[in-house]
Amino acid sequence: AQIVIQDDAGGIPEALLERVFDNYFTTKKEKGTGLGLFMARNIVQDHMQGTLEAANEGDGARFVIKLPAVI
Repeated sequence: AQIVIQDDAGGIPEALLERVFDNYFTTKKEKGTGLGLFMARNIVQDHMQGTLEAANEGDGARFVIKLPAVI
């Protein structure tokens, strides 16, 4: 299964794209904890045996969750 979440809000700056899943990484200064995407990726990878990836596409950011088939 594949879940795609995409917006048109300008994307993620290329310099930050590789760091968005890092623990405690945030661009929200005092309001962000940097745990959201870190935890989301850990849940998908460790508990669902899937992947979570981020990329820029068009005028926005695209997140793709891929999960293995369950039979």
